[in-house]
Amino acid sequence: MLSCLRSDRTLRPLFAAVLMGAVVGLSLLWTQTGIHVSGVFALLCPPATVEAAQAPNAFSCSIHSAAADKGWIAWMVGGIFAGAFLTSFWRSRGLRFAIERGEGVRPLTRLVLAAAGGLVVGVGSALAGGCTSSIGLTGSALFSVAAFAFLGVFFLGGFAARIFFGRFWNV
Repeated sequence: MLSCLRSDRTLRPLFAAVLMGAVVGLSLLWTQTGIHVSGVFALLCPPATVEAAQAPNAFSCSIHSAAADKGWIAWMVGGIFAGAFLTSFWRSRGLRFAIERGEGVRPLTRLVLAAAGGLVVGVGSALAGGCTSSIGLTGSALFSVAAFAFLGVFFLGGFAARIFFGRFWNV
């Protein structure tokens, strides 16, 4: 029988993908919103008005972002942190802080590149109309053509980035 865990106590990719699909499906059934982490920033948006959508921060706020119920966001963020702590203890890491990086790469270099990558993905999320969780996971669960187009380009971009930046990662 195929075990869902590897020898280092990480999930096998297929099993992890099935679990993620189940989480997205349950999220769609329970909250009717799916999963979209960029929704956290909607908490910072002013009340939903035309003026708000035209404000300088309209790149991250839309006329619809402040109108919806955002109670689920607190549960989602809490779940992210709880999951991080649980998996850290599951893998016998505890609360020890570590910067995973490639051999010979300074921690500051790794952190700067991680921040730059996060910034690029954040801007891309705003341009795509949702973060990778939203448009990729939830959109594909709903069979959205835009979601599948996004996922294809996202993975190709990831493969291309691996060619240039792979030495900075600890893989």
